[in-house]
Amino acid sequence: MDQFQQPSYQPPVATPGGFSAPTGPAVFSPPPTKKSPAKAIILVGVLILVLIGLILGFDKARSFLSKAEGSCTPTGLQETNLTPNSVEITFQTETACLTQVTYGMSAESLLLTIPEGMAALNHRLKLSPLLPSTTYYYQVTAEGKEVGIVRNFLTSKVETPTVVPTLILTVAPTGGAGCNFEDFQKQYGTANAKFDFDKNGVVNSSDWLYCQKTR
Repeated sequence: MDQFQQPSYQPPVATPGGFSAPTGPAVFSPPPTKKSPAKAIILVGVLILVLIGLILGFDKARSFLSKAEGSCTPTGLQETNLTPNSVEITFQTETACLTQVTYGMSAESLLLTIPEGMAALNHRLKLSPLLPSTTYYYQVTAEGKEVGIVRNFLTSKVETPTVVPTLILTVAPTGGAGCNFEDFQKQYGTANAKFDFDKNGVVNSSDWLYCQKTR
């Protein structure tokens, strides 16, 4: 028995005089194949992994930068060798940092600066000249960034030397009546009214001179 093939549809072919009947079997293009869903899932997974990697990388970088910035934070901050005109600011940092101290008479106006000459772990900066008995505010900075809190100190006052009065008496062994040199020596500095001729409440050299002139 002969096998018959079902004829395929062939569209008419355009000719100058119109349309002609099909002359051969029609050729159909295969329908477009759909992409595998597995490949799409894999692609999405790869993109997610890349995104996660980027995020973790940014976090590590930010953490590193934060750590680097924090390494210059001063610890053990102290004001030492305080005098009426100067003070030394001492502190330490985790890594070698080039720091400076800004200071002034107001926490809002730190206009003066004392820089370091080189990076170090142990820092000592001297602030001078300062005014005696004055409150100053200061802050540590590193590479233009504030790395310490604002602190303050009070300079010491100028000490006034104590002057010990010296009794200068003119010896007059035969002074006037009641003006005996030895008696005045014993009563000097007391409030003995008998020897306090100027009535200022204390026996001193002026009383001795007064006695010499009037007795």
